[in-house]
Amino acid sequence: MLLLNVANIDWTQAIFMIIGGLGLFLYGIHLTGESLKLLAGNRLKKLIEKTTNTPLKGIFMGIFITVLLQTSSGTTALTISLVRAGLMTLPQAIGIILGANIGTTVTSFLIGLNIKAIALPMIGIGAMSAFFFSIKRLKRAGSALLGFGLIFYGLDLMGSTLKTFAAFPVFEEIFLHVSNTPILGVIMGALVTFMVQSSSATIAILQDLYTTGAIPLIGGIAIVLGSNIGTTITAFISSIGGSVAAKRTAVVHIIFNLFGSILFLIIIVPYTYFVYQMQLWFLKGEPLAMTISLAHIFFNLINTIIMYFFIKQLVIIAKKVVPGDDTDTLTNVDSLQERLIKDSPPLALEGSKKVIIAMGDMVKNMFDLSVFYSFENNKKKLEQGRSLEEMIDTLDQKTHDYLVKISQDDLDNTLANLQAAYVDAIRDFERIADHCQNLFDFFEHRHETKKILSEEGKKDLEIVYRVTNDILNTTLQAFKNNDKEKANQVMDLEDAIDELVRLKRKRYVNRLSAPQPHTDDTLFVDILSNIERIGDHCENVAVNILYEQYYHEKTT
Repeated sequence: MLLLNVANIDWTQAIFMIIGGLGLFLYGIHLTGESLKLLAGNRLKKLIEKTTNTPLKGIFMGIFITVLLQTSSGTTALTISLVRAGLMTLPQAIGIILGANIGTTVTSFLIGLNIKAIALPMIGIGAMSAFFFSIKRLKRAGSALLGFGLIFYGLDLMGSTLKTFAAFPVFEEIFLHVSNTPILGVIMGALVTFMVQSSSATIAILQDLYTTGAIPLIGGIAIVLGSNIGTTITAFISSIGGSVAAKRTAVVHIIFNLFGSILFLIIIVPYTYFVYQMQLWFLKGEPLAMTISLAHIFFNLINTIIMYFFIKQLVIIAKKVVPGDDTDTLTNVDSLQERLIKDSPPLALEGSKKVIIAMGDMVKNMFDLSVFYSFENNKKKLEQGRSLEEMIDTLDQKTHDYLVKISQDDLDNTLANLQAAYVDAIRDFERIADHCQNLFDFFEHRHETKKILSEEGKKDLEIVYRVTNDILNTTLQAFKNNDKEKANQVMDLEDAIDELVRLKRKRYVNRLSAPQPHTDDTLFVDILSNIERIGDHCENVAVNILYEQYYHEKTT
């Protein structure tokens, strides 16, 4: 790699090398994580559900997931979605978060192995596998290898420039101040991590600087502590506007890293001595990148061991900091008890209904968010809607599998019909969520292209949305209470939606054929079609309720 001459430095080239190297590094981490996640598929989420019944198991799972995804933030986001879906309790989530902080040290460990020399072969082999193999698993494995290669090539690109910068007196003075006043190093680490949105990137830059001897070990450790604080800022921002569970999870993440950083800042002198002894014993006294990796690993390992014994207290603190009832986002999947399938199929079906009701409430919430997003470009609403869609898919699969197991038992006609109706209901609710997702996609495209609905189009859509809101509310009431009267109202409302959609579609065609057509109403017909399909699925739920009621009356 080209080293820039201190006396005759090309600042433009230097800045480009740092920016480019950082970009390759961050993209490499993203590509590796996404490729490995695709390789794991849906099995990853199922594995998490089955192996996090205790906080200790959660810690090991958190380590594994973070190594796989190459990002502790990604692990935290996945954990939040499972908590919101009721598939994981907050104490179990805390275990994963603790493990994620250990798992994130693996990247720094790999960097410490100094395998930059094979970065280009990794890129070459990975790219050829990704582009020339037709088998999906080989393509994804190639993408993961390409990502790893980009990580180390990006580091090599940055490192050659940083080593040159480190020789400048101004940088030497900055590093001296950091060493004399560790709190400055903590602030620096936090700010850099917040700016690049990756603690791994901060640690990687620090490792390159430390190998030059430009920064003393105590200053490097202070920056490590700061990077752990900086990574919580991202989690905090991402939780703003989210559910109670999301905010509590972010609070736990903040407490963990803040507590550890303050504790180690207090004992930074003896801790630096400890790490230096590790450097002497294992690394023969050389200021290698692995030294910073060891400091990072021991910090997170010791902090995790300490906090493991205070998980209950963390839950209490999180609930105090973020008060509120999170039952609106939980789905009580505990009611899907395997033993009930054999012991009491009617109770098993009742447990399924509770989850389906919660799923229906989520669908209604998702529809409300899509309506809001239709008229206002609010990214937070878009993110919440997509999160709900993912949760609904998870519940659909879990409840469907449970209902299939119930059907394998000997059921009488009444229970068999009830089981079939519930299978249909989860399918219909999941399909309604898909149509809501389509609405999000349509309006995301419109917002991005700065297309604003015409006044006529907006008024027409508001009317259709109001009736759709009514049919969804009525469908949920009918399903919750097995209400025949409400089910008949759903049938009438579905007819009203069909007629409204027909009229609004005709009005749209008339607007297009006007002397000055409102071309901003692009995708209007597609939007109406999705609304019509939502009405159809509500009708399906109502038909099953009416059939069930009819069958009940006939057999009694």
